[in-house]
Amino acid sequence: MKVEVKEIEKLIRELSVEIPADIVNEELEKAFADLRQKTTIKGFRKGKAPIHLVKSMYGDEVKVDVAEELIRTSYPKAIEEKKLDVVSPPKFTAFNFSDDGGLRYTAKVEVHPDIDQVDLDNLQVTAVDIEVKDEHVEELTQSLRSMFADFRPVDRVARQDDLVVVDLKKVYDPGLVLKTDLMPDVEIDLARGFTVKQFKEQLPGMKAGDEKEIEVVYDDDYPDRAYAGALIRYACKVKEVRERILPELNDAFAKRTGQAHTALELKMKIREDLKKRYAGELRSLQKGQIIRQICEQNPFPIPQSIVEGYLDSIVENEKEGQSDVDESKIRNDSREVAVNTIRWHMLYHHIAEQEGIEVSSSDTEKLVKSLAADYKTTYEQAKQTLEQSGRISSIKDTLLEEKVLDFLIVRAKVVSKEAGR
Repeated sequence: MKVEVKEIEKLIRELSVEIPADIVNEELEKAFADLRQKTTIKGFRKGKAPIHLVKSMYGDEVKVDVAEELIRTSYPKAIEEKKLDVVSPPKFTAFNFSDDGGLRYTAKVEVHPDIDQVDLDNLQVTAVDIEVKDEHVEELTQSLRSMFADFRPVDRVARQDDLVVVDLKKVYDPGLVLKTDLMPDVEIDLARGFTVKQFKEQLPGMKAGDEKEIEVVYDDDYPDRAYAGALIRYACKVKEVRERILPELNDAFAKRTGQAHTALELKMKIREDLKKRYAGELRSLQKGQIIRQICEQNPFPIPQSIVEGYLDSIVENEKEGQSDVDESKIRNDSREVAVNTIRWHMLYHHIAEQEGIEVSSSDTEKLVKSLAADYKTTYEQAKQTLEQSGRISSIKDTLLEEKVLDFLIVRAKVVSKEAGR
């Protein structure tokens, strides 16, 4: 077998493969002999027709079948012979039988890019002094008290931290999002962050018996995808205003939260949680800086077949629970993110190999034990579940990425130091 490779584009290769006549003829004879045994031709018993008659009747069909089988079996060998790291199925562009009886065909494939030695000497990260201030601890403590608050009806206008009970009637719903026209006794907590902003802005100042039309424009990223981006106008009638009664910050409240036994212990835990959160935010900042720099400094081409596959998965995720999806817009808006995500994935694997960074069995075991503790199950059960779902490999990949990032952050130059929180 003779194989030639031609570069068509940066990542596109065209293979020209020639299979010798003796191999082709051997396969043809086998195919005709097999067909003769299975075929009944008028005037002859099954399997007894002259081979020349079988060839004259089915010659073209058999030649196509043999060509397809030879292409199927020879293509992997051609790829291996030329050491091509392909990323997409081949596109066979032509095949024909030569005058001497050999078979020739061509195929286009997309290959992985060649990544040179990655220079890791010019990376920079921002360092931030992590300081948990008393006002931040107090703010989170108040938020926790608010979560455990009681409510009592009051005869006054609603305030920003009240809970308002309303009857909602649909007035205008061009997207036909709502399945019913009337929603009685809806409780709207004006102090909660996820409460729709138009309710938070317009319900304060109203009291029981007051009525008002409120037009709501739901955010594009609203958690309930059915409402995302929708415009709905409601007729609101306030039925009751309830005042939030915060529990006293004492040992009994600390026990009630399930996080501590004393008020002092609760505040200490809140402070420690905030410190961990800020440290996590700093790490996320530095990870983003490292990933951006590595990708910018290594602008090699990305295989389009991988990009399109990535975009396919994004589109499918968007289609879940939605009937009207602009696939073209999603693909266009997500293309840059897809390219950089794939580039980083290739780069951190290359850096791991370049620097000898590996994930050990103890690394995986430690993470599985952590997951088992989170889900209140045994290590053996967690491991079995992960193995059966095929997630072990993705866990190892995540661990490898984190190890590479740890390595890069440590060796990066600190270019600024900002005041903490």
